[in-house]
Amino acid sequence: MELIEVNFNDEGDIIDTLSGKILKDTPEERVRQRFINILQSDYGYPKNIIAREVPVQQGSKILSSDDGAEIRADIVVYTSKKACLERDQGNILFVVECKKPNATEGYSQLVSYIFNTSAVGGVWTNGNGISVYKKKTGGEVGLDEILTLPRYRENWSGSDSIPSKSELPRPHNVRFLLSSCHNKLYGRGMENEDFDLAMDMVRILLAKIQDETTPGEFPRFWITENDFQTAEGRKHAATEIQKLFREYADQFPDVFDAHEKIQVGDDCIAEAVGVLKNWSLAARNDEADDWDLMGETYEQFTHINLKRQQGQFFTNRLVIDMMVKMLDPEIGEHTLDPAGGSGGFATGIFRYLRRKVLSRTAPNSPSRDRQLNIIKDSVYLVEIAARLVKIAKCAMLLTGDGQSGMTRGNSLDLYSRLDPWIVSRCAKGKSNAPSVIATNPPFSGQKVESQISDRSILKSYAFGHSFKKNDDGTFVFSGSDSDILPHQAPELLFIERCIDWLKPGGRMGIVLPKGILDNVSYEAYREWILDRCELSGIVTLHKDTFQPDTGVRTCILFLRKPEDGEMPREDYNIFMAMSQRIGQDSKGNSVFVLDGNGNSTGVLNHDLNEIADAYIDFLSGNEHQKSEYIFTIKKSEVKDHININPQHYSPKLNAALDSVLAFDNKDNWATTTVGQLEAGIRIYIGPRWNSASIKVDNPTDTSNLVPYLTANAALELRRFTVKWLDARKANPQQRQCIDMLKIHEGDILISRSGTIGKVTYATKDLAENYIVSDDLVRIRVKDANLRAYLLAYFTSSTALALMLLDEYGSVQQHLQPRHIQEMLIPVPDDWSLAQDMIDAGNMFIKAMEDMSKADRKIRTQGFDALIAE
Repeated sequence: MELIEVNFNDEGDIIDTLSGKILKDTPEERVRQRFINILQSDYGYPKNIIAREVPVQQGSKILSSDDGAEIRADIVVYTSKKACLERDQGNILFVVECKKPNATEGYSQLVSYIFNTSAVGGVWTNGNGISVYKKKTGGEVGLDEILTLPRYRENWSGSDSIPSKSELPRPHNVRFLLSSCHNKLYGRGMENEDFDLAMDMVRILLAKIQDETTPGEFPRFWITENDFQTAEGRKHAATEIQKLFREYADQFPDVFDAHEKIQVGDDCIAEAVGVLKNWSLAARNDEADDWDLMGETYEQFTHINLKRQQGQFFTNRLVIDMMVKMLDPEIGEHTLDPAGGSGGFATGIFRYLRRKVLSRTAPNSPSRDRQLNIIKDSVYLVEIAARLVKIAKCAMLLTGDGQSGMTRGNSLDLYSRLDPWIVSRCAKGKSNAPSVIATNPPFSGQKVESQISDRSILKSYAFGHSFKKNDDGTFVFSGSDSDILPHQAPELLFIERCIDWLKPGGRMGIVLPKGILDNVSYEAYREWILDRCELSGIVTLHKDTFQPDTGVRTCILFLRKPEDGEMPREDYNIFMAMSQRIGQDSKGNSVFVLDGNGNSTGVLNHDLNEIADAYIDFLSGNEHQKSEYIFTIKKSEVKDHININPQHYSPKLNAALDSVLAFDNKDNWATTTVGQLEAGIRIYIGPRWNSASIKVDNPTDTSNLVPYLTANAALELRRFTVKWLDARKANPQQRQCIDMLKIHEGDILISRSGTIGKVTYATKDLAENYIVSDDLVRIRVKDANLRAYLLAYFTSSTALALMLLDEYGSVQQHLQPRHIQEMLIPVPDDWSLAQDMIDAGNMFIKAMEDMSKADRKIRTQGFDALIAE
């Protein structure tokens, strides 16, 4: 089973799937090409009876539009090859009207095509679903909407015969099938009920799978054309579907409420049945490609249509595949996701294990059957939200079963309170404990309301208690109930729980906020982890990895738990990687590899496979090509408050550090820190404050207002973006902040948040007329030559690399004044040795002053001033 996409040539034009002709790439043409492929792959219509853009005649005359252009049907399916070759309008079976995605018009055009030809019916599609119509019978004029498009050689009269389950074919384009079903539900007035809509899709799919996997020759998940035309018939079919869902739900009373049912009405259920009834959604165990595509499509559907909960989002499929490959679960090992969500890691592990079985065993062999059954009982999930457990169960069923391990519970609670299935089959401290844990727990960020505050939970965790620093610099967590924290971030508790739950000798991968790697406030937690586990690897993920759901910067920790009686080794190699490409942009749009002509190849542009392959080489002791983004360090090299951020050890950035340190070995040069360059040097930031109450939007008179520049506005060469504040309305604290945000002429300003390391100079105009955001670090020196030298240094690529070594943060990258203060800088014994650099800095200062004066003159005496006269 494969998804058939549109074919393009090297110039980016479409290659017609019927004729091979080159066509202009338009949204409508893409829809048409995809549907022509679906007609062949899913409905069995031969290519030689299909034609595109066929002129429609009325009698002997070709119909034309008001502007005289020929009216053409988008797709015509003829009764025979001969009729197609001759474009015989008297032997047309049906016509298709194609519209661009999200379009809704076109019904009237379809009607005119049908009644001006011999067509018995027609299809309308916008690429996301279809509506099928046939001519009314008995001489009555008009069209009836019917349930589904008949397959090749099936009767359009709507036979009421029901095929056996074994006769139902597999769909080739699952995405189109689920989208069609979704649109039928959506069109029934549930535009503002996305969550209920998605859950009803899950319930209907579970009813379908229940029907396919239970005994019986003929499907109960069915509705005939005659039944569909009557309210009684639709009610009868809907009642049967509700029964099928209850049969499935009753097997899992912890997940499904006793009275839970499909929420949409009978007519809506009947339409969904009409879309799905002709297809088999369950494949044989060894049909890995079919299962993988079915599961992937379902996951994409639920991702798009489910509203994410606070602190929860779907894990990028590429990240899941990379983590599973790096953890490399083996057949027979128990695997667990204790924060399972909708089942992304569970299905990813199941797919990985199934492919291992198929690659190692012979088709139809007892060994294959036995191992496939083993992996169904090897994948476990715990999720606190019942609705996500339902989705996970459905995902596992559509991936090939294994759904019995999907359980509801709070993984942070006592083990004894978890689902009995987990307690008996994946228990901490027993031989069946998980050997592999892969998870992406919820993050709280800075939101206290999203943190764990239940003392009965916090008391069970070291991380639920406060800690203190010993005289030797190490940390110790309290075990006293009096030192239980008022609240704690769930991601920290999940780290501790995963390590505790993991089988000795096991391995785990956990997605975490990037700040955990290097933020000084997390140092005690990093020490605790490294005292109990070996850090096998760290991968920092691209900033767009979880977009558009969240902009939180993330990383993955890979840990190995020592065997019983062992301690982590004193020293060992740690794998480090920094992902630079994730195959999508910040809006979630796919980014593809381009060919030599700049055209898309259809291959997602990401580097996670490369990282996974390098990690596998690292574990096996094979050489892998090191780069500035993939490398290894020794544990003994971890420094600076146990900073384990790969960027801190980047070969490229550290090469810049080495180049500065090399000045210590040069005659007449030495290396010092910026903070020691001059007595009285000031390196600081302004106060954090809230100016909302005194901000003035779009003022007409600014004579009594204070101009305020954000960091980006201050970095602009011209003053295009100015905010205005009314200091007369300021309270005492705000007035104090305004004074503290003023800068001095000659200050060097460096961006410290977001994109860090951008440098500008405080001109006379900037210092006298504006206040500037605290998101810029201020460096103030008295000596003019030293100021010019510093400015030339800070604007160098070497200095930027040193700043990047120290940036930190989970949402935005940050730099603190202490990082600038501690930055290394070469200094000469005789400043004449650096005269060229000083001259360059002074030229920069003069250029900034000249630009500032020119900008003010243009603003005060330019064209706008001329108009105002």
